[in-house]
Amino acid sequence: MKIKIKIKTLIFTVFVLALTFIWAIPTATLMIAGYLDDNHSEKASLFYEKYASYPTTPNIESKYLYANSLIGSFRKYTIFFTGWGRGENTSPEDMDKAKQILIDALAEMPAKNREKDYYIKCYKLLLDIAIATGNAEMLQEWIGYGQNNTDEKLIYTADIYDGFLHHVNGESETTKAILEKYEETELKDIIFDVLKAEVILFDGKYEEVESIYEGLYKNNWRELGRSFGSGVYDRGHWFEGRFDDLKGDSILRGTVTYEGKPMPFVEIYVQEATGGLSILSRGESYVGITDVNGEFETLGLKEGLYNVGIGLDGSILTDKELQSSKNKYVELDEEGGEIHFVFKDTLKINSPKPGEKLYGEEFTVSWEDVEGAAYYTVEPVVFYEPFGNRGISTRTYINDLNGKYKFTETKAVFNINMIRDNPNINVYDSEKEYLGVQAVLGIFLPGVEYPIVVNAFDENKNLITSSLPKMSYYDQVPSITVEGSLTEGENLIYQKNYIKAIEYYENVLDENPNDIDALRYLTRIYGIGWKEGEQNLKKAFDLGKRYTEVSGNKELLINTVGIMNMSEIKENSKLVYAVLTEAMKDSDFDNYSFLSRYYIAVKNYEEAREALRGREAVTDTLIFLNMYFGDYLEAVKNLKSENFYISRLSSNKVKKALGELDKNPPKGDELKVFNDFLLKLINGIPYDGGKNVYNETVKQISNSNIKTILDEIYLERHWDTEY
Repeated sequence: MKIKIKIKTLIFTVFVLALTFIWAIPTATLMIAGYLDDNHSEKASLFYEKYASYPTTPNIESKYLYANSLIGSFRKYTIFFTGWGRGENTSPEDMDKAKQILIDALAEMPAKNREKDYYIKCYKLLLDIAIATGNAEMLQEWIGYGQNNTDEKLIYTADIYDGFLHHVNGESETTKAILEKYEETELKDIIFDVLKAEVILFDGKYEEVESIYEGLYKNNWRELGRSFGSGVYDRGHWFEGRFDDLKGDSILRGTVTYEGKPMPFVEIYVQEATGGLSILSRGESYVGITDVNGEFETLGLKEGLYNVGIGLDGSILTDKELQSSKNKYVELDEEGGEIHFVFKDTLKINSPKPGEKLYGEEFTVSWEDVEGAAYYTVEPVVFYEPFGNRGISTRTYINDLNGKYKFTETKAVFNINMIRDNPNINVYDSEKEYLGVQAVLGIFLPGVEYPIVVNAFDENKNLITSSLPKMSYYDQVPSITVEGSLTEGENLIYQKNYIKAIEYYENVLDENPNDIDALRYLTRIYGIGWKEGEQNLKKAFDLGKRYTEVSGNKELLINTVGIMNMSEIKENSKLVYAVLTEAMKDSDFDNYSFLSRYYIAVKNYEEAREALRGREAVTDTLIFLNMYFGDYLEAVKNLKSENFYISRLSSNKVKKALGELDKNPPKGDELKVFNDFLLKLINGIPYDGGKNVYNETVKQISNSNIKTILDEIYLERHWDTEY
């Protein structure tokens, strides 16, 4: 039987199929891409790519949408010397791909008005990429491309970005001339308003610019997120919350460089020094930006102590490490201040390779030599959820076969069992305040991949560079995976079934009193306590001593002392002292910190001070002890030491206050109140109670120099911040 199809039906079917292919499928793909994009899904770019591949889609539009999806919002990675801010995770591969797509789009001739609009968008986005990636030459090249075009909108866009470039380079008069050229035209848009506001801001006309940004923020806040290669032009919010606290006449100057070469268009952020990273320091509004020479000058700021940060696109941080600085904070006086951010190439690890398997107990890490390096450290990356490498990660140095963690050579050999003897990682589960499993089991668990990081330090203990760049992908990092699996008892610990784990290992010890694993794990469980009220220090010490006798390793017992609080040390003072005096026989062991805590616990503050004087690093506790004993000039010496990690206490006003106290020491009740406060600091004030202790102390003090010191301690300890 033959099936007859009418010509009209056939034509209609073909038409429907064609319409489906030409319109319906591309439209559906675009809708899916838009939905995923709105929900911040990384898969959005896949659908934009598919949309761009259809031969019937508008070519320039589809390329713009695809390129735009690869880039994100240009939200910067912010880096403060006291911590990290936030930023997007744009890869250099995606950035390069987006750049090439846009260049290809600009090679086409737009036929329709809609395509012309997207042609301008492609052009603007390409200029944004040049700024975001710090490529001044690329920016100048493409500005020239636009200025030599015949399309007035393209010329306008090129001119405005040229104005931005002149503004960044401190050539504001040229920028103003460009703005004046377009002031009365219909061409001006949001980028005109943003550039005009920025010029006015850096002219110091704060009231005028505040009004402009208030209007922009209310009317165009979505568009404000993408201007001049940055996502931070929401200064309306910034003016409301922060800027009044910063305005002054002091200028902060400095540079940002990479291997001695300038890094242009890096944003400079500041926050008042509070001892940490403020919630407001998102990098939402910069106070300076580097020019083509990598140099910057900020807006006028108040005199005082500042935490300084920079903002860069994450895509340019995949091969760079920031050198550390002793200047945790920068102090601005009437002469201003200075700070330099120096990026270096990451060092190369030769061994192990990414994903390397370990079948024995020992592994070797080797790396390239770094010029100026006095020593190196090796640090595995430890994840909160080790299987699958999920959750928060941390790094901790490890000792080699000789018990050393500082290496002068470019090679070190490690033993898994030795490393697991000394976990040196977080103790508590961050959610339930239960004992963290890796604090018991240690690291290099079988079946877990551990990325390996090597750091290079100079003779002043400043970080020169690292094998791990500021922005990294752990799947590309050298790593070690120990072959094998957890034992039955280790699985119980990993599941946090500590009751059954204790029972299991106690039975093991009944059969073999010298079983290494049982002694190690039970010492930690009893020493830390798997939950509140479950600590048993007597058992921990007894088992720890036996472990030391069997293994010859003192670290386990010493670490048990290290996690004890002051009352626990006092209660077990004889045993603790015996452990510490034994540890002192080992010349490689830094016993001073532990010893000082013991002396503080038993109220022998003079001996505690002597113990801390024996340490290379200078701590706040030593400074407080010197104040307590009235050695104010020694406290000043502490604060000036290269071995003191600079804090708010390092400010000139604190040093000056201590100098005045040396000349006119406090007496009577004020001295007693001050010393009582210092003793509370020395013994440890919980954060929750710190503010009350400060308030009760300061209202009994009239001495201005003591008040200065108290106020800086108050800010250093974050007691002014509500969490």
